[in-house]
Amino acid sequence: MSKYSFIVLSLFALFSCDQQNGTTNKVESLNEKISSAKPGDTVLVPSGTYEDVIIHFSANGEENAPIVLMAENAGNTIFSGQSKVYISGAHLVLHGLKFENGFSPKGSVISFSSEDGKQKASYTRVTECAIINYSNPDRIKKDSWVTIDGTHNRFDHNYIGTKLNLGTTLIVEIADSLAINNYHSIDSNYFAPKPRMGSNGGETIRVGASSQSLKPSHLTLKNNYFDRCNGEVEAVSIKSSQNVVSGNVFYECEGVLAMRHGNENLVENNYFIGNGVAATGGLRVINAGHTIKHNYFSGIRGKRFFAALAVMNGVPNSPINRYHQVNNVLIDSNIFIDCTQIAFGIGSDNERTAAPINTTFSNNIIYQDDKDWEVEFLDDISGVKFENNVLSDVDVAHSGFSEADLMLAESSEGLDAINGYPQPKLPVQKSETGPHWLDKNQFEKEDTRRGEAFHINQSTKADLASTVTDMQTGDTLWIDETGEYPFEQPIEASKSIYILAKAGIEHPQFVPGKNFRGRAFIEITDGVDVTIGGISFIGRSAYGDVPFGVSAIAPMLKHYNLTVNNCRFSEFNEGSFAGISAEKGTFADSIKVTNSWFKTISGQGIKLASENDDKGRYNAEFITIENCVFANIMGEAINIYRGGNDESTLGPFATVSNCTFANVCNRELGTVVRMIGVQDAEIYNCNFTESGKSGRVILFEDPAWTEISIHDCNVYNSGRIQTFYPSRVQRNTITQKPVSYSNKAINNWQLEETK
Repeated sequence: MSKYSFIVLSLFALFSCDQQNGTTNKVESLNEKISSAKPGDTVLVPSGTYEDVIIHFSANGEENAPIVLMAENAGNTIFSGQSKVYISGAHLVLHGLKFENGFSPKGSVISFSSEDGKQKASYTRVTECAIINYSNPDRIKKDSWVTIDGTHNRFDHNYIGTKLNLGTTLIVEIADSLAINNYHSIDSNYFAPKPRMGSNGGETIRVGASSQSLKPSHLTLKNNYFDRCNGEVEAVSIKSSQNVVSGNVFYECEGVLAMRHGNENLVENNYFIGNGVAATGGLRVINAGHTIKHNYFSGIRGKRFFAALAVMNGVPNSPINRYHQVNNVLIDSNIFIDCTQIAFGIGSDNERTAAPINTTFSNNIIYQDDKDWEVEFLDDISGVKFENNVLSDVDVAHSGFSEADLMLAESSEGLDAINGYPQPKLPVQKSETGPHWLDKNQFEKEDTRRGEAFHINQSTKADLASTVTDMQTGDTLWIDETGEYPFEQPIEASKSIYILAKAGIEHPQFVPGKNFRGRAFIEITDGVDVTIGGISFIGRSAYGDVPFGVSAIAPMLKHYNLTVNNCRFSEFNEGSFAGISAEKGTFADSIKVTNSWFKTISGQGIKLASENDDKGRYNAEFITIENCVFANIMGEAINIYRGGNDESTLGPFATVSNCTFANVCNRELGTVVRMIGVQDAEIYNCNFTESGKSGRVILFEDPAWTEISIHDCNVYNSGRIQTFYPSRVQRNTITQKPVSYSNKAINNWQLEETK
């Protein structure tokens, strides 16, 4: 029997036994067989699903005779549970493995080093592999999926799926002398959509770290497809020197390619396709010696750190982990089509006062429909030379730009193009990236919504929670009769469902039952869309209290959406209780509360303030509160918190409109609407009466870059509006008029009744 056949048969027997017994000895036997392989050997792993397997791919091949560990049938050898692989040695190839339905017990799923980190990989290739649905179930637990260490390694044609928990997806380490001048290649990979994380630590790729950023890396990042990578401001963060970033496609990514730390990087022929999607980003420039040329930007809608081109101010004598001055940078022959912002001096403030110097912006083509559009200069630009740039038919306010009658066209690939100039052509197609055996489109299918109706009335109310358990995505629970519905256990909203009162009945009342144990009447779990309408949540009964009416429950991995309309929340009678709340570690894409009221509450009305460790995290991205009434509340009516000075995220976004606040939070130094660190907010058409009298009706702790607007509000016998930047309050629209209400039961307290 040949050596090749012996390895295959041994592994087949090993894994067949391992599936049944899962013994440590069998896993160790696998690793022994790998380590005994000789240069030129190929070790085949049979098809099947194997759980909790830790592979130590530690061996040494030769330049023309690598040792290969590969799936017998690419994509059909699946490692799940808490499986991972360590790779160390030289001239190795890992091919065709699939990691699915699990998460790494520690460290990365694929590590280019030994478990103890002492042995690195070199001249090693990981190709045609996939990592899918491998996120830690607790979204705030940080980890990474791939860590590349050592030198001269290649990571190519892999599928990196949607990572939902915090932590950079792929990290390139250059922490020691064995990893500088690494000459790695990361190419032809597909990086799947990554949702907003509501926190720092959502990068897709990080190359290096601030402490090693001045060391040479010589990594090449090329021909990768980044698909809607929206985790944070930096989709790709370069924190090292002398790298090449070339031929990549950033498709509708909110995150930018950031030259965050390090010098002398080359950025060329990358395509940033925004398609007019809000907050899509381009390129952020920091540090010295970069060459940025022949890149294409189209329909990028981001501003500031998310701009199509953001050339930043630095910090004088900056520590290595802050912002070094832009110096000796060439930005040449790039195309910008219909982008919201190109700006120099981004981040200018009392700390970042070092404007760009010795920098050239030349031969760039800029097309804009808006005649009022202009390149923005946010600080001194005397250190930037502008030469031979062409602008479409807009007013040119600076030398180095000339007007031209540019005409927009469409390329053969459907890209925006400019007549008379070379036609854009994607450097890589989505279909050319990732493993050849994997259909990427299968992961973009939406769940089928069944849409069946379930009914509960007074005679069947004991079955309420169990009925929800039987529901599927898209189903509706109808409450058919008014009256009380005592809860013996919470409703666990683990599927996307509707909970609605039947039209024409008067707000059925959810109340605590005799044996209720839980955190909320409705507990929202992972990744669901929940709509609630026409329900009255009463937090206290003769039997006891319920802390929250509706609450998102940790641990949570996937984001959720919550819509509440025409509901009532009352008698949540402890200081930590609230009508609507979210636990630490939960995150909503959107929360919308309309036409509802909150009254007689000792705690808070809407509480989205559990991420209070000042790391820049928060509980919800988009928050809309409209046409609601808050009355007789001891705590805050609305409390939204995002602490810390981190600038890596866009949100939260909050809108509060057409709301009434009466007798709310009159304790000493109390606040009616408290928004800490909210980055985009508008409060308007609201009425504050007898509220926040010993403090504030509105409090913002708002950094300079936030977009805040407060206007058209009435504040009568109430506290003040406090914001660090008073210009954000349109004082001429703030009135102080007495109010009369036609309905003291607060069913109809609206701003238009102000006299």
